Amino acid sequence: MSSSDNDVVIDPQTIKELQVFEAAISDVDTEVTAKQYLMSRAIFEARQRTIAKIPSFWAVTFDNAAAELEAAVTPADLEVFSAALTAVEVTRPEIPASASPSDVGLDKFGEPRSLCFTFRFSENEWFSDPVLTKTFYFRYGADGSAGLVSEPVKVHWKSSDKDLTKGLGDAALEFWRAQKADPSQQLDGVLANAARHARDAAAKKMPAYKALAARLEDNAEGIVSFFNFFSYRGRWISAAEHVEAKAKLLAKRQAAISGSEMDEDEDDDDEDEDFTEEAVETFPAGHEVAVTLAEDIFPNAIDYFMGTAIDSDIEIDDDEDEDEEMEG
Repeated sequence: MSSSDNDVVIDPQTIKELQVFEAAISDVDTEVTAKQYLMSRAIFEARQRTIAKIPSFWAVTFDNAAAELEAAVTPADLEVFSAALTAVEVTRPEIPASASPSDVGLDKFGEPRSLCFTFRFSENEWFSDPVLTKTFYFRYGADGSAGLVSEPVKVHWKSSDKDLTKGLGDAALEFWRAQKADPSQQLDGVLANAARHARDAAAKKMPAYKALAARLEDNAEGIVSFFNFFSYRGRWISAAEHVEAKAKLLAKRQAAISGSEMDEDEDDDDEDEDFTEEAVETFPAGHEVAVTLAEDIFPNAIDYFMGTAIDSDIEIDDDEDEDEEMEG
């Protein structure tokens, strides 16, 4: 019997119902994430007070998490972290202040997948910012995509020689500002398909876009620095587009549950083409690194730090072992 004889045919409505179940499970996971964040927030605040007593805690943690961070942390980055990084904080800014772990239903928790990272630094030779804050918003797009988007953040380097991004961060910020200043770019609007491609084509003619593209092409050293994390944008989706796209998504789910039909959206023939901001992205792994930082490295920072401490020459007192030896 050939494999084709065993092919299973599933009617479209059943496929839609399966997709609804998958979405429901994903919603539960997201709700659990929100509740875990609310329940552990005070613990992490207290943990930081103890971490502050340990020199280079975050530098060691980031070094040990190099593989998880997509190899985005360079020796030069680690030098900065070791000398000046004093605290890292992760919050979820779109969870309402009124939300409680006892609440039931994802609608009570806003958008828990949005993230805010705060990096605190002591006085150092590289830049003047005591705090660098980077916010990522989880958004649904009109084209069916979903992911984290962010606005570039300025790092005030003390000189061009100290700039670990070799000008990439500033160039990305200038391109963002040029787009924001041009009403025809409609970065706060809802654009899809032909309208989106027309905007992208116009953006690629901007001097700021060309300058950023040239820096990316000529700058193999600067592109690998973790500090490009602060200029990450992602596939840009406005807040207005997110609201509209999410409403359509929820309507499709409801239609699938009820068995009713909904008009399909117009297909985008160029869906595999890079969007303008993706073509000149300074930190391509931004989405993955942000999620990894928030869901793995930050909550498990002690484990990552101790990964080196245990194997090093640092002596760790083990009262339990001493007690056993005395009893023996």
